[in-house]
Amino acid sequence: MGESKNNTLGFTGRIRGAGVTFYRRGGKTYARVSTRTAPNMQSVKQFINRERMRHSIALWHCFYSSDKPLMETSGSMTAYNAFLRANSALPTVYLTKQQARQGAALLMPGMVVSEGRLPAVEYDFAVLESGERVVLTNLLTGIDESETQELTIGCNDDLRQLLCSSNRNPQLMTGDKVRFYRFEQRIQDDCPTVKISCCELALDNDPRQNPALRNWQFFSHEGRLAIGGADDENTGWAVVLFGEKEQSASTQRVVTTCRLYEQYTTDEALTQAAESYGNVEKPSLLTPDIPERRHE
Repeated sequence: MGESKNNTLGFTGRIRGAGVTFYRRGGKTYARVSTRTAPNMQSVKQFINRERMRHSIALWHCFYSSDKPLMETSGSMTAYNAFLRANSALPTVYLTKQQARQGAALLMPGMVVSEGRLPAVEYDFAVLESGERVVLTNLLTGIDESETQELTIGCNDDLRQLLCSSNRNPQLMTGDKVRFYRFEQRIQDDCPTVKISCCELALDNDPRQNPALRNWQFFSHEGRLAIGGADDENTGWAVVLFGEKEQSASTQRVVTTCRLYEQYTTDEALTQAAESYGNVEKPSLLTPDIPERRHE
């Protein structure tokens, strides 16, 4: 019987940083040293595209699993991919490698938090006579427009009676859900993060108290539903409608006056972020112009 030799190449290990890879062939172990000095070199354009994608992914991970964005999908597209696609047009922010590892994220005006076929809920900031800032929606409360009244909403039935009585909001149907989002921009040790709070109520006759409502304040202002506690300039808000029957959401975007993200969109921020990765071609547009010598 002839001897069978195994000439299959098998990977066994690697020493990171030294560029050494070990593999086996024919029963022997070999070491191969990489001569590449600039691994995974990327152009500035590639880096910018990757920064945009990294930040959209970081924003997705800021949502708790139970409060992930409600995105209408088709085919094999997931809500995650739909979220990344919907926010691909946001301004690109440049974060260093260390910041990215820490889950850095920036509150962006216009960030899409839901996408679907239902009528959009309209909202923007307004100021009460008391000087308090609120987020004023287009959802009618049935309360006199000349009055500003703090509302007591503690359960699903409270919100249903407020918004659905007398068919005052025909875009709402019994069983629909209204989700309130609050976004808070934070920064610690040079790492910006976004904290997201969410409260969801179904428009049904459930009288049980919802503990999540303890940290939310509502008003009727100009005859419309308003969210209180919006004085902080570093907060953002969104209101999403979800229909159980249609299995679809309204398309909603974040409204905020926070502008921290702007300092991460500059050429200086791009240079700093690129240098932190160490494998990005130097941005030529940021290279100081060196005047040519004139020969006298």
